[in-house]
Amino acid sequence: MKAARLHAFRSPLRIDEVSDPQPGAGEVLVRLSHAGVNPIDVRLRDGGAGRVELPFVPGCDGVGHADSGPVVVYGAGLGLRRPGTYAERVAVPAKGVVRLPQGVDPVHAAGVGLAGVTAWALVGREVTAADRVLVLGASGGVGTLAVQLARSAGATVWAHASDPADAEHLGAERVIACDAAGLRDAVRELEPTVVLDGLGGAFTGAAVTAVAGGGRVTVFGVSAGGRGEIDYATLYRKSVTLRGHASLAMPAADVRDALVGCLELLAGGQVRVVIDDVLPLAAVNEAHERLVTRRATGKLVLAI
Repeated sequence: MKAARLHAFRSPLRIDEVSDPQPGAGEVLVRLSHAGVNPIDVRLRDGGAGRVELPFVPGCDGVGHADSGPVVVYGAGLGLRRPGTYAERVAVPAKGVVRLPQGVDPVHAAGVGLAGVTAWALVGREVTAADRVLVLGASGGVGTLAVQLARSAGATVWAHASDPADAEHLGAERVIACDAAGLRDAVRELEPTVVLDGLGGAFTGAAVTAVAGGGRVTVFGVSAGGRGEIDYATLYRKSVTLRGHASLAMPAADVRDALVGCLELLAGGQVRVVIDDVLPLAAVNEAHERLVTRRATGKLVLAI
């Protein structure tokens, strides 16, 4: 079978011919049609998501066919501790396999694993109908879904995106485009009670300054930088709660419940996955570069 494999950290992936995986006890063999592309894949490529034995097949989520029918795969160490979905076939622990609901587009399903589970956890844990929510990095895979889920919870939602033209894809009441220094003034009218921060860097400190007293800031990504500064006096005087979230650290049962919930909303038309592009497996390095340079609105998907 064909697989995109990492042979050296900080190097492009190569398309190799490899042997088909042999599923062990409690595992399911899945013939993949599509795989999602996620920032964690790029971090793994560059050695920042744990060391794996090389060569290695990345890819945390995807969609395909098992003997039981169409399925979505995500979790159970897929693409991080065991070979992932950048391949024609993958062996997945049964807890990482969920039935694809009838009527859900496989391309959309391929983009809902990591992004959907993260957005589901962020909104379910943080957001109520009484909240005013600001989503930073709202044009990304998680951000586009977080906006929709927060709106479905009844909250007022504003989105931050680098390009205001992304507004048509997001579904927020307002889309703003500003740097970190301008964030407080840009959202003064909203005075958010919740900030979902997919950017990090200088934006996290700006979010602490911009959020309402007693508000919550949750960091789920660092596409704008892995380090920043926070005014601790502002943090404690306003009683701001600052926390981080990674769906990869969630218990397996919670991951599965979140994935099933997202797929049900997709099937019912309550949310949609914004797909920027579908690329062939051979273009995996182009997909990674587009993530690094933030040239994608929503999800990039590989056609296996």
